[in-house]
Amino acid sequence: MGRRIREEIVLVAPGFPRRQIGAIQHLPLAILCLAAWLRERGSYDGQVKVLDANVRNVSAPDFTNAAVVGISAMTGYQVKHGLRIAAMVREANPGALIVWGGIHPSLLPEQTAAHPLVDAVVVGEGEQTFLEVIDAVFSGRDIDGIPGTYVPGSDGGLAVVSRREFLDLDSMPLPAYDLVNMGDYAGIENQFDYQSSRGCPFKCGFCYNTVFCGSRWRKKASRKVVEELIYLHEKYKVAAFALVDDEFFIDLKRTEAIFDGILASGNKFSLVASCRLDTVRRFPAALIDKMKQAGVIQMFFGAESGSPKILRAIQKGISTEDMIEGAKVVAEAGIRPILSFMSGFPGETSEDFDRTIDIIPQLWATHSLITINGIFPFNPYPGTALYLRSLELGLKAPESLDQWGEWNFQYEPDNPWLSSDMKYKMEIAFYMVRFMYYLARLEDRYKGKPIVRIIKILSWPAVCAAKIRMSRHKFGMALEWRVFALLARKTFGYL
Repeated sequence: MGRRIREEIVLVAPGFPRRQIGAIQHLPLAILCLAAWLRERGSYDGQVKVLDANVRNVSAPDFTNAAVVGISAMTGYQVKHGLRIAAMVREANPGALIVWGGIHPSLLPEQTAAHPLVDAVVVGEGEQTFLEVIDAVFSGRDIDGIPGTYVPGSDGGLAVVSRREFLDLDSMPLPAYDLVNMGDYAGIENQFDYQSSRGCPFKCGFCYNTVFCGSRWRKKASRKVVEELIYLHEKYKVAAFALVDDEFFIDLKRTEAIFDGILASGNKFSLVASCRLDTVRRFPAALIDKMKQAGVIQMFFGAESGSPKILRAIQKGISTEDMIEGAKVVAEAGIRPILSFMSGFPGETSEDFDRTIDIIPQLWATHSLITINGIFPFNPYPGTALYLRSLELGLKAPESLDQWGEWNFQYEPDNPWLSSDMKYKMEIAFYMVRFMYYLARLEDRYKGKPIVRIIKILSWPAVCAAKIRMSRHKFGMALEWRVFALLARKTFGYL
């Protein structure tokens, strides 16, 4: 491609610094994994720079010495801000190769590669593919023909090479945590991101994993996981790890071995992980006990819907009984289960949504630790089975990368198959359940302090009103909940 070779490889997590009180700012694991692979498997130690635009402002001088700029983006605002950064790179350093990767470019590689601010797309798991792109650039070779890439040709066509095999995760080094300033991530010692596996073997119709990972799950060995957790605990004084695996509890023998290793080490830290409700309800009592001893304090679950019809339609593979019994097992062990629901799926009726409204109070009544973090409006993710069904029902898909940048994953439901009454009902129900979630978070934060009693007294009228509305399925004339949503956004920067 006849580009001027420079020195740096700049990896960017697009976004913008936001004032979000109490929000968790996650580490940019995708590009930290990429950076570590380039340093270990290539000869680029000292040349790799990581920029997380979510915690610091990115400017043109950041790219002055870049030979290659890698942008990893999910659909929506990351695409929008990735394009802004790519335009900055093109103006400041026209000779730099701009390579896009991550979930959105992998799901729509041809459309992504057609954009003038994209020189190449890395599809799927990008570590080895991106390394070969870098090797080609620094040796003066053309990047066409590298497995896992889409490269625009001079004739307007695309040079497409099939995806490569997934990596052996045991061969991967720790993410290059040293390339970010931990001081930019408030409270990171209490929410330190760590990934022990990739992918998910299940086939939920709304999830990008069915396309991105082909419903495959891959793991690091238990010994490697324990060694890495202990190293990070000691180096960064980590008090709590957020295990960001899509599903941590797939291989229960591995899970138990990890807990055994943590306990044998004598190190004390907390763990937060994700699991399925049908899986956890069948855990042996000994595993539940060991999980608690090893430091698990919270578990996240996707419940999705209280309607058996909708659970079948979205291929979730769980029942409402799994929800009640699974959450109960976890809560009785003294671990907080946090369940999330969705609404507004293709084919979901008002009666289906009522089943979700009905099961939430049942969950709350089962145990005081059971927490619902929201009934989030369904937003179709490109490439998934439910996205294709949404197109059939009238969803207007963006036709360019720029348009995908304006795609908002929003809390106010707006899918074309929803009636205005259904949209309003979903919106108000979301606000009410979200309010109850924030109360649970405040109680956790100030546990054992007098302020908890004050919070309960002050919030009692709103809690009672929400529970009455939900029990009677009455959501009309709910101005107070829209006021709550407005105040939450103004105060915290998010809802």
